[in-house]
Amino acid sequence: MKRQARKQAAVDAKQAVLDAFWRLARRHGSPVSVSLLRRESGLSKAEFDQAALELAGEGIAYTAPHDHALRLPESERAELLSDGRGGYFVSFSLRGLNCWRRQPDGTWAPDRAA
Repeated sequence: MKRQARKQAAVDAKQAVLDAFWRLARRHGSPVSVSLLRRESGLSKAEFDQAALELAGEGIAYTAPHDHALRLPESERAELLSDGRGGYFVSFSLRGLNCWRRQPDGTWAPDRAA
């Protein structure tokens, strides 16, 4: 029973990340900052990092690496997505949504024709 609850919590966390992504992407376009995405998701850093990394590992999302994270102050590095092995990531996007266009209402949406 505990294993099933953990599995459901992981699914819920991934869905929270995806829902937050769509809210932000419609306002700002894609990719989105991981620090902004984490706040929008309402998840803790540990929950968010795990869910975002799982989405990337499953090929659903792309997380862009930060090229000099270890030069940042710890407070700024803490805002990045961390894989726990020294890798830090600065942005998050969904794979297959490469071209975004501003819509007449001012929001952003993927251009599926691109």
